[in-house]
Amino acid sequence: MPEFDHIGYAVKNVDGKKELMVDLMGFKFAERKEYDRGGVVSRLDFYETPGGLMELVEVNDPEAPINKFIESRGEGVHHICLRVDDLRATMAEWEAKGVKFMGPAKYGSRNGLIAFADPSTTGGLLTELIQYLKEDEEIPDWV
Repeated sequence: MPEFDHIGYAVKNVDGKKELMVDLMGFKFAERKEYDRGGVVSRLDFYETPGGLMELVEVNDPEAPINKFIESRGEGVHHICLRVDDLRATMAEWEAKGVKFMGPAKYGSRNGLIAFADPSTTGGLLTELIQYLKEDEEIPDWV
């Protein structure tokens, strides 16, 4: 059974939300991950909450899906993420139940394999699945 991992929060600038996260909500800053994929830079700030993590997502490309979301709906909750032990098996199980995925699994942040379920097949909820790799585990060739 999947376990709750984090809530993804789409923002224009992660630095501008630190006061909200720390001072107002009392969350503890955990870490920042930055990725440059062909000039598209993503900044992800993670905050520890009593029930999991809050992930703030900023991307510098105006055409990125996260920015299209912000453009149409404003900053806010973007997705939930569920942690699974076996991403491929979970994807196959969900596909057998009619869920479609927004592309193949890929290597994501924090040493995890990720896949996003199409919200049109999950009741309107954008759902990310993540399988964390063990410290010495290599990225599988199917990703």
